Amino acid sequence: MTRRLPALLAVALGLGVVLLLARGHRDVGYVRDEGIYFHASRAYADWAVRGLQSPSTLFDRPARDRAFAVNHEHPALMKLAGGLSARLFSAPGPEGQPPEARAQAGLLPLMPEGAAMRLPAQLLAGLGVALLGLAGAGLARPRTHVLGDSRPPDLSSEPPPLSPLIPAALAALWFVGLPHVWVHAGLHCFDVPVAVLTLAVVLCYRRALASWRWSLLLGPLLGVAISVKHNALFIPVLLGVHYLACLALARRRPSLGQLLPLPFLSMAVLAPPTVLALWPWLWSDPLVRLGEYFEFHRLHAYYNTEYLHINYNQPPLPWSYPFVLTWATVPTALLLLAAIGLVLAVRGDLSSRPSADLPPARFTAPLRGHPARDGLLWALFGLFPLVLISLPTIPIFGGTKHWLTAYPFLALAAAFAYVTLWRALAPSGRARHLPAALLPLLLVPALWSTIHGHPHNLSQYAPLAGGARGAADLGLLRGFWGSSVLPLFEDMSQRPGPLYLHDLHELARLQYEREGRWPPGLAAAPLSRARAGLLFHERHMLSNEVDLWNHFDSSAPLDVVTLDDVPLTSLYSGSK
Repeated sequence: MTRRLPALLAVALGLGVVLLLARGHRDVGYVRDEGIYFHASRAYADWAVRGLQSPSTLFDRPARDRAFAVNHEHPALMKLAGGLSARLFSAPGPEGQPPEARAQAGLLPLMPEGAAMRLPAQLLAGLGVALLGLAGAGLARPRTHVLGDSRPPDLSSEPPPLSPLIPAALAALWFVGLPHVWVHAGLHCFDVPVAVLTLAVVLCYRRALASWRWSLLLGPLLGVAISVKHNALFIPVLLGVHYLACLALARRRPSLGQLLPLPFLSMAVLAPPTVLALWPWLWSDPLVRLGEYFEFHRLHAYYNTEYLHINYNQPPLPWSYPFVLTWATVPTALLLLAAIGLVLAVRGDLSSRPSADLPPARFTAPLRGHPARDGLLWALFGLFPLVLISLPTIPIFGGTKHWLTAYPFLALAAAFAYVTLWRALAPSGRARHLPAALLPLLLVPALWSTIHGHPHNLSQYAPLAGGARGAADLGLLRGFWGSSVLPLFEDMSQRPGPLYLHDLHELARLQYEREGRWPPGLAAAPLSRARAGLLFHERHMLSNEVDLWNHFDSSAPLDVVTLDDVPLTSLYSGSK
C-alpha cells in the first residue's frame, strides 16, 4: 500500500485539477485566440463526423481543405479534439436563433460548448499533474543511479527515508499552482498541452535509453507533441544534446549500438508519419504546406508588450524579459528551490562516472547501465525556453505562456532540491515531520495568488512582485486577449444600441452568443456608431482610451473590472 500511495496521490491530484478547471474556468472569459480556435474546431469536427458516417469523404480533397483551411497555420490536433468534445458534451444554445448561430447539442449535453471545447486541454493538464506527481515521488525513493537497473537498492548506504508523497505533491503543485499556468491550463489553447506532452516525451525518452519498448513509443509520442504546437520541434534537438553529453561523460569510445540508437531512429522514422496522420491539412500537398507553416512562424506577427514602463512592438525585446517575467510570476521560494535543484542535480551528473562493469551497449538500449543524468535533462528543458525567448531575433509573443514548457522541469528540480536538502539535514525524532509540515509554507504563496487572482490570473503576479498592483507599478503587462469581460455583462445588457468591442475578438463574442451568454440584442459596431464601449487597459491602448473619452464626452467609465484595484477592463457609455 505504501508503494501505491504516491500513484494514488498523483491520480487524485490530476483528477482534482481537471474537475476544478472544468468548473472554475466557466468564470474565465474567452480569450481572443480561443475565438478562432472555436470556429476551427467546429469545422474540423464536422469533417471528422462526416468521415465517420461515410469514410470516403475523408479523401475528398476539396471538402477536407475547406474544413482545415481555417487556422491552418497551427497543427490541428487540439482543435479537432475540442470540436469532437463539443459533439459529445455540448449543451444546446438558446432557442430563437438560427441553427448555425447557436451551439449544437452533444450526445451528453453537460456543459456550454466553449467549456466542452476546453475540456481536452484540461484533461492534458490533469495528466501533466499526475506525471509530475509520479516523477516527483520517484525522487524520494532510494536513488536509482543507472538506467535500466531493476535490482533492489542497497538500503545500507542510503540516507534516512523521506515520504514520496512530499516531492510528489511539491512537483505537481509547483507547476499547476502558478497563476499563469492555472489560467492557461483551462483554455482551449496549446501552451499547457504542449508543456505536458514535452514532459511526457522526456520521461519516455529516459526509459527508452534502456528499453526497446519505450523506444518504439517515443517516436509516435513526439509526433503527438508536434501535432499540438511547434514548440515540440525543439525536443529531439535537446534530447540529442543530452544524449551526446551522456556519451561524452562516459569517457569511453561509443559502440556501434550507441552511434545508431533506437530512440532517435524511432523519433526520426515514426514521428513524421504521426504528424502527417494527425494533421489532415497536410495530406493534399505535404511539402508545400509544411513550407508555408514554417514561413508563417518565421514571419510571425509582433505583439505589443509593456515591459518596465516601455511598450515594445518591434524586436528586439530586452534579453532580460523572460527572466524578469518568470521572477515576477513564480513565487520566489519556489524559484530559488528550482535553481538550487538544478545546481545540485547538474553537479551530481557531472561528477558521476559509469561503473567499470557496464553491460555492452545495444542498439535497442544504448545507455543501459549508465547514470541517468536527470539534472542535465532538467537544465536543458528548464532553461532553453527562457534563453530562446531572450534572443533578439525572436518575435514578441504574449507573455509567459511561451515558456511554460520550462516549468514542469523546474518543478522536478525543486522537488529534487527539497529531498536532497532534507536528506542532508537528516532530521530525527519529532523533527522528522518537518519536511511535510514546512511544505505548505512553500506552496501557499502560489496557491493563494492563484485563488485570489481567479478568474483574472492573466493579470496576476507573484507576492514578491506585489501582485497585480505591484506589477502595474513596475510597468509590466496588465492583461491581454480580452478575457476580463464577464463581470460587465449585466451592465452591458442595460446599454441601448451597439457596443464597441475594442480588444474583444468578434469570434469570441459570437461564442458567447451561441451559448446564450451575450446580452441579447447587443450588436458590435465601430466606435463611431457605438453607444457603449469596452476598453482593455494596456499601455499601447492609451489612444483608444482617449478616443472613448472624446466619443462619450466623459472620462468616467460606467463600470470597471479590477484585480486589487488595478483596472483591467472598463465599460464606457454616454448619450450618443
